[in-house]
Formats: sequence, structure tokens, C-alpha cells
Amino acid sequence: MPTLDSRTTDGRPAPLSVRSNFVWSLVGNVLYAFCQWGVLVVLAKMCSQETVGLYVLGITVTSPIFLFAGLQLRRLQATDANKEFQFGHYLGLQLAACVVAMLACWGAGWFSGDHDAALAVILLVGFSKAVETLSNTFYGLFQQRERLDRISKSMVLQSVLSAAGLCGGIVLLDDIVWACAWSAIARLAAVLLYDVPSLLWLAGDDSRLDRRPSTFGHRLSACRPVWERGPLWRLAMLGVPLGATGMLVSLNTNFPRYFVEQFGGKAELGIFGALCAPLYAMHTLTKSLESSASAQLARLHASGDVRGFRRLLGRLMATHTAVALAGVIVAGLFGRPLLTLLFNADYAEHADVFVAITWATLVATSTGVMMTALIAARFIQIQLPLIATTSLASLAACWWLVPRFGMHGAAWSLAISKLPYLAVGLWMIVRMKSPISAHSASAAAISAFKNPESIGSPLKGAA
Repeated sequence: MPTLDSRTTDGRPAPLSVRSNFVWSLVGNVLYAFCQWGVLVVLAKMCSQETVGLYVLGITVTSPIFLFAGLQLRRLQATDANKEFQFGHYLGLQLAACVVAMLACWGAGWFSGDHDAALAVILLVGFSKAVETLSNTFYGLFQQRERLDRISKSMVLQSVLSAAGLCGGIVLLDDIVWACAWSAIARLAAVLLYDVPSLLWLAGDDSRLDRRPSTFGHRLSACRPVWERGPLWRLAMLGVPLGATGMLVSLNTNFPRYFVEQFGGKAELGIFGALCAPLYAMHTLTKSLESSASAQLARLHASGDVRGFRRLLGRLMATHTAVALAGVIVAGLFGRPLLTLLFNADYAEHADVFVAITWATLVATSTGVMMTALIAARFIQIQLPLIATTSLASLAACWWLVPRFGMHGAAWSLAISKLPYLAVGLWMIVRMKSPISAHSASAAAISAFKNPESIGSPLKGAA
């Protein structure tokens, strides 16, 4: 088994084994999820429900914007088995997208009527997410080289410093705006102190391959953005549908929050946001499985090993389901005392909503695995129309359930919104018979999606 700093015969840092990558990813994601939940615990215990709602509002507004701006470049880079694009292409496109996203955050906050403290929180949370989105570009390279230890350490450092900044601002100043500012600055410091040096370490690989000296200047030049119109345009054409997909996925999750805020106010939004923390914590935890297996799924598909692809996907699904079911059982048996311990008695009054959210988490984590598998199989163009359909399902469920059942309806709409994607994704994997090109796979899938009567021959032939 390679050590953390061992190298292969061509001079590259040796990749870690799947098991080592999984362990590192699991540690990083567990601590990241713990810090995310810990922030909400501190806010709930030390601040009013309206203040918690203000922070949740900042996340709710900025999350869809930056999921679109991310263009899922990390997944594209990690599964770029043929090295179609350079790291600089990913970084350049991501920088441009983050600038546009910050402007969009300002516009969303201003034109929605959220001024003063609300607008400041939205912008500061947006800046923190911009830093996190840029670091995901680094993570894509680390994941492509199968060095998830670097991602894990970065996630731990970012989450600890960011949480410490936010909690410190609340404890010392009792001001959510300053707390968000400290959190964003701390996250930026983590990227500069760890992510950039790690990137420079990996960037020395290419100098060994072409026998040039691995100087600091050469490593630095390998990490700069590359502004080549042709590759950037092609990458954007791959990323924009996935970015729109990510935004719609976020909207699926945030539609219930919008409706809860509309019909219940910021205090009820604060409660619902805190109760949803397990959903995001579980999603972050199970991402460790997806991250450790995404490159292997891509290789299995590229080599034509469909049986191995399905076998690995089945193991991932089974593991995610087992973890999520454990969460459902814990919520059902100990939900009320757990919520009282973590937050307070006001939150514990909604233990039944908490249980419903854990059921939604089971569906959501399985859908996340399915999305990773479909992207690894290069079913990319189908993502946007498929997620658009699930977004309509989410909007319809919220429109029908939230006004009638409040937070209970919001919780069940979280599960309903993910079911169409999961069902269609399973159908597409079952139909996959042999190696398929990205273009023919996507074209056939879209054709079958739009015209169910043609399922028999076109998709089967493309697959």
C-alpha cells in the first residue's frame, strides 16, 4: 500500500487505494458534517429563532446560485479519464462563474426586498460559498489523482476554522453579520494555507514527465487559470447543463424552505432549517462513498465492464440505504430527547417532522449515488430535463402540502421531489447493455425520455 508521500515510477504522487481513500473521505466528511450541525446547534442555543432563520435564509438564497456556478466541475474533472481538459481550464471557468454568482447573490437579495442585515448575511454567506466552490476545483484534481487524503484534511481545516469564526462572532459580538464575515475569512485562510500548497505539490508531476526541473515557478504556472476560448467553451457546454442540474437539485431541497418562510415566517424557517441539519449532515457523510468510488465507476464504464459498474453501484446503494435507515431508527426512538439536547424544547416539539425529514434523507442520499453513477457513465445531457421534471414535482408538492400541513408537508415534499430522478436513473442503468459514448448515450436517453414509445430500439441500440 502506498504511503502518503510515495511516488510512482513516472514521478507522480502514488494514488491511494480505494479503501484508504474511503477512510480519508469518511473522516473528512464526518467532521465536516459535525461542524455544519454544530453551527446550527450554537445558533439555536444562543440566538433567537429569527436569527437562526436569517442565517438559514442566507444559505437558502446562495446555495442554488453557487451550485449552478460550480457547474459540477469537480465531478467532471474527477471522471475526466481521458484528460480532455487541463486543470487551468477548470480553474479559469470556475473563477469567472464565481464572479457572476456573487453578482447574482446581490441581485437576489436586493430585488427580493432583503436589505440591511439580511442582504449583508446573504453576501457574506455567498462569499464563503465562492471560496468553497473554488476549493472544489482543487478537490477535482485531488480526486482525479485519487488523493482523497488531501480533500479530507482540507475539509476538516475549512469546516473547523469556518465554524470557529461563526461561533466566535456570535459568542463575542452577538452579531450574525460579523459572525458570517469571520466565517468567510477563516474559510479563505484555510484555502490559502492548505489547498494551494497541496495543489503546488501535485502540480510538480508534469515537470517530471517532460524532464523539466520541478521549480516553484513551473509548479505555479501549472496552477494558473488557462484562458483558451475553445476548451473553455467546450467545458462550459458540459458544465452548464450540470450546473443547472445542481441548481435545480438545490431548489428541490430549498423549495420547502421558501414555502415555510412564506407561510410561517423566519422563526418557523429557523426551526425547519435546524431540523433539516441531519439531511445535509447525512448527505455530506455519504458523499465520502461517492467520492472514493466515482473515479472507479468512470474507469469501469470506460473499459466496458458494465457488470462491474452495476456491481459497484449496487454496493454503494446498499451502504447508503443502511446508513440512512439507521438514521430513521435513531430519529424514531430518540428524536425528542435528541432534539432537546442539541437545540431546546421548542425544537423537540417537532420530533415528528424530524422523523419525516430522516425518511426524506434516505431517498435523497440514494439519489445522490445515482447522479454520481450517471455522470460517470457520461449520461450528462439527460441530467437537465430529468432534474427539471423533479423540480416541477417538488414545486407542486410544496404548493399542495405546505399550506395545508405546514412543516410536515415541507418534510414529505423533500422525499417526493427525489423519487422521479431515482426511478428514471435505475431504469437507465438497467437498460445499459454495453459500452456507450457520451454523445450517443445522452442523445438516446433524451429521445427515450421525451418519447416513451421509442424505448424499445433506440436506447437499446445506443446502449
